[in-house]
Amino acid sequence: MALTQITRARAEELVRELIKNGEVERHRAQDWVEDLVKASRDRSEALVTMVRGEVSHQLKELGFTNIDDLAKKVSEVLARSSSAARQATGRGDKSKKSKKGPANKADSRAPAKKASAAKKAPAKKAGA
Repeated sequence: MALTQITRARAEELVRELIKNGEVERHRAQDWVEDLVKASRDRSEALVTMVRGEVSHQLKELGFTNIDDLAKKVSEVLARSSSAARQATGRGDKSKKSKKGPANKADSRAPAKKASAAKKAPAKKAGA
C-alpha cells in the first residue's frame, strides 16, 4: 500500500507548499487535500485488485483452486525435502536411534584416535 498511498499529513504538507508558491488558492486547499487522499486510496485499491487477480490467475494455472490447496502442497513439499535432507546427511529417522547414549562426553565429541604406527622398544630392566 505504501507504494501508492499518500497520508493525509503528507497531502496537507504538499498543499501548503502549493499555497506558499501561489499555485493553489487558500480556500481550495481542503478540497485539494481530500482529492489527493482519495486519488491515492483509489490507486492503492486498484493495485491490490490487480495483484489479487494476478495471484488468483497464477494459482489457477498451477491447478490450485484455493489457498488451502496451496498450503497443503507446500506442506507436502517441505516434508519431502526434509526427509530427503535427513537421508542425504545419514541422520535417518530419529525414532530408529538407540536410547543408549555415549558412555562419556569425550565419545560424543571426537572419534577415537588411531594408534601410531611407530612402536616403542620395551624398556630395559635395570640390574640384570
